[in-house]
Amino acid sequence: MKKIYAILLPLIVSQQLFSQSQPTQPTSGPGGSDYTHSDVTFYNYAANPDGFYLFEPTSPTPDSANVVVFLHGLALVSPHLYGAWINHLVKHGNIVIYPKYQDANAQVPASEFNANAITGIVNALDTLQLPGHVKPRLQNFAVGGHSYGGLMTANMGILAATSGFPQPKALFSCQGYTDNTTDTRLPNYAVMPADVNLLIVVGDNDAIVGTTFGHFLMDSTINVPTSHKNLITHHSDNHGSPAIGSTHFEPCSRDDNYDTGESNLFTTVCGLGTKTDAVDYFCYWKLFDALMDCAFYGENCNYAFGDTPEQHGMGEWSDGQPLVALTVEPSAETGIENNEDESRFNIYPNPASDEVFINFNLKEKEEILIELFNSQGQLIKSIIRIYAAGIVNERIEIENLVPGIYNFQIQRKESIYYGKIALQ
Repeated sequence: MKKIYAILLPLIVSQQLFSQSQPTQPTSGPGGSDYTHSDVTFYNYAANPDGFYLFEPTSPTPDSANVVVFLHGLALVSPHLYGAWINHLVKHGNIVIYPKYQDANAQVPASEFNANAITGIVNALDTLQLPGHVKPRLQNFAVGGHSYGGLMTANMGILAATSGFPQPKALFSCQGYTDNTTDTRLPNYAVMPADVNLLIVVGDNDAIVGTTFGHFLMDSTINVPTSHKNLITHHSDNHGSPAIGSTHFEPCSRDDNYDTGESNLFTTVCGLGTKTDAVDYFCYWKLFDALMDCAFYGENCNYAFGDTPEQHGMGEWSDGQPLVALTVEPSAETGIENNEDESRFNIYPNPASDEVFINFNLKEKEEILIELFNSQGQLIKSIIRIYAAGIVNERIEIENLVPGIYNFQIQRKESIYYGKIALQ
């Protein structure tokens, strides 16, 4: 026995010494545990596929709160699968609206998802106006979603203008589902409002939807400049235990207090991976918190955009080794929309009537693509030329265009500049 113990002891000690633990939830800042409320009131108005669940902060109960619409993944209608994340949002002082938009048995066709979600959102906002509920701050309105909800998050940013709910200031699309049909996917994402704050997150080990929709959304929302739009990839990290995953179901974070009993194969699979860990604290929760802070108050923007250490950092293992950082596109090294480039382009006059000039100064010969889009994201004019070094004054005729707002996109080798003009 002593001999066996002598053999096993070094192995046990070695395992304890070299098994590193994940970082815990930060005590403050985006993703942190500095909650202003200690309890959540849960309301169930989801008898029908266009119903909804409501989560409101209590202890103490505020007079009003910002609003977050949370859009679940395909058939993941029971909110307990995202319950820990919902708790985090609400205890930080937000109202969460969770539209059901379908049934657990997947009998509702995808062509009805958008309409059902819109009905749920509008009815939830009406309910919040009734006595006994926390009043919604409609000026601070955000939408976030996972999987099919990640696709629908982008849809809500466009459909808000005609749907009776506020235009979201912040959109958080996680591992969006690639729907190549027209059932749920909209025909044109170029019409996304230019002033929306947009974060798109994908996982590098997502075998369910991959990264296709994330890159599509990043590339197609041409009106939204990269000063407030990033595509973020989170990565696996096996340095310690439990390992950091980057699968499709990482955004799930279970709390059975919100289990409505609606189950299926999807909920079973999602339920197996609903641990709450560093991926939640330093990726999903942190980024969504920071996105809303930036969009609503102009705060914590360095955690939301720009490929900063605050944005891409994932904390440290217990031995001090940093977790594999998030990858941010555009990266800080690309120079997209940096101040030096912006200072070189001047669009005038603004407002304009029949012509507009783009003035810039080149240090060397360079090919530049100039594109003009209308407010619906349709390409109106495209000019690609090789300009000699020196001062350039490009004239563009616009006399035959209807009055309105138009957007310029000027693409160089390693940077893009965005501008806007009003045509009288």
